[in-house]
Formats: sequence, C-alpha cells, structure tokens
Amino acid sequence: MVVIAIIAILAAGSAPGIASWMPNYRLKAAARDIISNFQKAKMEAVKRHRDVTINFTTGAYSPGGHVGSYTVFLDDGSGGGIAGDGIQNGSEFVVAQVNMPKNVSLYITTFAGNTTDYNPRALPGNLGSVEIRNNKSKYYKASLSTAGYVKLRMSIDGTTWN
Repeated sequence: MVVIAIIAILAAGSAPGIASWMPNYRLKAAARDIISNFQKAKMEAVKRHRDVTINFTTGAYSPGGHVGSYTVFLDDGSGGGIAGDGIQNGSEFVVAQVNMPKNVSLYITTFAGNTTDYNPRALPGNLGSVEIRNNKSKYYKASLSTAGYVKLRMSIDGTTWN
C-alpha cells in the first residue's frame, strides 16, 4: 500500500510538467512529419516518373492549433481532383493528407501559390519555406533547396533561426 501511495503522489506531481511539455512535442513531431512528407514526395516522383505536388493550406495562428494542412499528391496536370488519403480520383492519387495537431498552426508559406512539387528527376519546381508554431512561442521552418533537400530550423522568437 505504501508503494502504491508513493507512485500515486509522484504521478500527480509530474502531470502538470507533462502537460506543459506536450505542445513542444507535438510541434517537433509535426515538423518531422513535414520533412518526411517532402522526402516521400521526392521518392514518389522518381518511382512513378511523374510530378508530385505538395499543396499547403495555411491559416491565422491560433493557440489551440489544428490550423492548416497539406496534401501530397501525384499530379496529372489537370489542376483538380484532390481526394482523401490513399484515394485515386481520376488520375491523381493522394499520397498523404496531413492536418496540424492540437496546439500547432501552419501559418506561413513562401511557396508561390502555397504549392511546390518534385519532378521525376527529384528536383523541386518551386522553392520556398513553410513555418509552423505552437502555443509556447516556439517555431519551426522547413526550407526547400534547389537540389530538393529540406532544411529544418528552429526559433524561439520567429525571427532568429538556428
């Protein structure tokens, strides 16, 4: 009984610490997902010998998060037909559909038209970056290079990037 009481006291004392840590964990996980989906788009473009497009939907920052999303899809050139994850709609096939998690906002993109793509030679067609932020004023920026690589940088004020 004493051991159970000690464990309960420790668990009750650590709960507020874990709750304050979660927004940073969700932000970092969302940033890693963005990097992974850029790499996935690049690989799919080479594998299928077709352009793969990433379309970002941004929104105004909200402390509650769930703001913004992006879709990775094989582009048939028609400019339409985006469907749900893993669904083929006409000749476009959605590789990934990602919504931002709780406390995370996808709020800025410098990609023209909020879109970038990879061609079958794994080169990007549109350079830029995308920024995400959490409710603890921590930021991540994923920037696409001319060679098609993605660099992830972090900031605690949104202006000075590491």
